[in-house]
Amino acid sequence: LISRYHSQIMELTPSNSIPASFRDLNVLVTGGTGFMGKVLMEKLLRSCPELRHIYLIIREKKGKALNQRLDDIFQDPLFSVLEKEQPKYRHKVSGIAGDMAAKGLSLKPEDRDRLTQEVDVVFHGAATVRFDEKIRIAYNINIRGTKEMLNLAKDMNNLKAFIHISTAYANCNRKDIDEKVYEPPISHESITEIMEAIKNDEMLEVMLPRLLGDWPNTYAYTKAIAENVVKELGSDLPLRIFRPAIVVGTAYEPLIGWTDNVYGPTGLVMGVGCGVIRTFQADLKAIANCVPVDMSVSALIAVAWETIIDKNKNIKRIKNSEITTEEQNMNKRNNTAQFDEINKKNENEPPVYNYVSSVEKPLTWNDFKHYIEFHGASVPTIRCMWYYCLIVTRTKLAHYVCLYLLHYLPALLIDGVIKLMRKEGVNLFQIYKKIDKFSSVLSYFSTQSWKFSNQRVQSLWDRLSPEDKQVFQFNMKELDWDRFFYNYIRGIRVYLVKDDLSTLPQAMIRWKRFYWAHQFLKLIFFYIAFRILWATISASYSYLV
Repeated sequence: LISRYHSQIMELTPSNSIPASFRDLNVLVTGGTGFMGKVLMEKLLRSCPELRHIYLIIREKKGKALNQRLDDIFQDPLFSVLEKEQPKYRHKVSGIAGDMAAKGLSLKPEDRDRLTQEVDVVFHGAATVRFDEKIRIAYNINIRGTKEMLNLAKDMNNLKAFIHISTAYANCNRKDIDEKVYEPPISHESITEIMEAIKNDEMLEVMLPRLLGDWPNTYAYTKAIAENVVKELGSDLPLRIFRPAIVVGTAYEPLIGWTDNVYGPTGLVMGVGCGVIRTFQADLKAIANCVPVDMSVSALIAVAWETIIDKNKNIKRIKNSEITTEEQNMNKRNNTAQFDEINKKNENEPPVYNYVSSVEKPLTWNDFKHYIEFHGASVPTIRCMWYYCLIVTRTKLAHYVCLYLLHYLPALLIDGVIKLMRKEGVNLFQIYKKIDKFSSVLSYFSTQSWKFSNQRVQSLWDRLSPEDKQVFQFNMKELDWDRFFYNYIRGIRVYLVKDDLSTLPQAMIRWKRFYWAHQFLKLIFFYIAFRILWATISASYSYLV
């Protein structure tokens, strides 16, 4: 069906290229202060320079005005290239006070009117991405917030595209995931009834395991329900669902290797590089379905472009079919009836785009481990607390053994020494409890693989003009993982750890000292283990004799 659909697409001309299609359009972005949202905003401003305006729904914080929050966003190095190319870009961005967790989005009446009158394209990316988020918070933002956005979109006079950003793992209870909306774990009406009936959050958390069922966490659970919300409540809107996999740092632009997100594998890499995380549960043969954030955003913008030109093409077809004779009008009514019949069959099936790397450029966790070891060894950080040591285990039992030997035992020893010296310091044991909670939520995704289809994404790439392919690169076939990780590791060091590459000579000296200390401790450990084993064998032999 997808092939037949794309075979009917008109030939691309400069007038319907991606930048041209966004000319004079107003865009609304939710989640614009987040990792992917910032990259999306920067890319739109830089690569679609004739775009008229971008509105961001931003939650107000005590002690910080809305403009101050916007200024803080634009202080990020991510916007340095845009600043050089378009110094006056700032006037194209406006913040709108709102809250995705609140009923009605907490929008002022005048702001709501402004959005409904002016917005042409919506990118709905606001979500709580914490895997272990409280179920009520996850519901309010991911499910009810999506309902509120759809209600807002229905009132927009000029809406050309509504893109809902989901996740490739919304349906992780399935092993084969196609580009379609699946049945949710519970209907959005039922989960709403539960939330309204049970006001006690502690009771909700007690009920949570039964609510989740086959879903591993509240994030995937609520995102699956949100997709169904889009399917049922947005059938009369020009909308699409975009599902990126595990989003990591930039591959190409605007800054190679940029990241500001510690969630997912990036936080793991940072912890390992600093010598803090020493064990992780994963199946090294499983697929690490990572996608660079800049490529994900380029694909996302292309999805919006496809929605815009398809909507325009349908409008043009309708206008061209307007005729005056009675016979032709009768034919038109008959054709419209047939067209409506087809639409009835597909009206609840919004197009879905699985943006994954596993189809065209698969990466295993063993590959991932190799790349971070190889490229990390040449750029250690001066902020490291110990030498690199990562033991990857597949089973929970082996992981827990390593956890206590490599995390909790050293933490307890160091905490004990600090207390004996009567000095104040961080509680390492509590820090490791938080780290291991973070690692445990990742283990569900690192110990198994999923089979994705992405025909619609591949067809979208084929539909782009050569010029658009140069500017909006999202073809995973062309990504070099080795080169990516070379820059990814350096990006984590510079942008997350805040350790400039100028400190590398001192960092190498510190790294080598930790290396020899690590080898010495290993020698002591194996010596003690050998002595215990030898004493046990000797005692057993003496007993038998």
